[in-house]
Amino acid sequence: MTTTFFTIWGIIFAFDGALIAFLTWAATSDRFAKYRIRSSATYVIKPARKRINTMLNNVLSLCIFAFFVVYMAERALYEGWPAHFTTLLGEVLGVLMLYDVMYYFFHRAMHHRKLMKYVHKIHHQVRYPLADESIYLHPAENIGGLGCLLLAIWILAPISAMSFLIIFFIHSAANIIVHSNLAFPHPAFRLFNFWTRAHDVHHFEVKHNYASIFPFWDQLFGTSKPRSTP
Repeated sequence: MTTTFFTIWGIIFAFDGALIAFLTWAATSDRFAKYRIRSSATYVIKPARKRINTMLNNVLSLCIFAFFVVYMAERALYEGWPAHFTTLLGEVLGVLMLYDVMYYFFHRAMHHRKLMKYVHKIHHQVRYPLADESIYLHPAENIGGLGCLLLAIWILAPISAMSFLIIFFIHSAANIIVHSNLAFPHPAFRLFNFWTRAHDVHHFEVKHNYASIFPFWDQLFGTSKPRSTP
């Protein structure tokens, strides 16, 4: 992988950090209070516990991607951009759709009684999520979720390095946004609002809206539920 690849990847990481900070601030500030989907007077997670969990999961995520770069990137990625825009679009959509259907079943399995009790329950302690709680997880769930993404890339490999960066950007930004608990009335935020409202239903009622990015997996398998309104 080239210096340009790691530079762009680093910029995406920095953007994700800024996005988390801004959305967390917005969800807890009086200025944006009217856009909060739900709120609670009580909070079940101790701040120190949240900081430790999210910090360790961020380190774990970096280790997983380091493993990918060392052991998988040579086979899974080719340098630069695809020759045609349609190839770029196909690589990005193909990986994201394959990832999302695998993640749908992985996420749904997390709600099995035993897995919920010992693994997924940790994430669902966050009933009214904030962006900085998007990675408040049991480490096994973190490994499984990122494993679905890397497996989708491996199955459809090789894809271009630029396609990988776009996929990573969409995946990480979507995961942050869905946990922001904010919905804005402007039409420009329709996709943003769709993600946040659908995932709010999941956190509040648990048995609906398992997909991460695309709604049609829930519609296909009968687990879709209309989005909540602010």
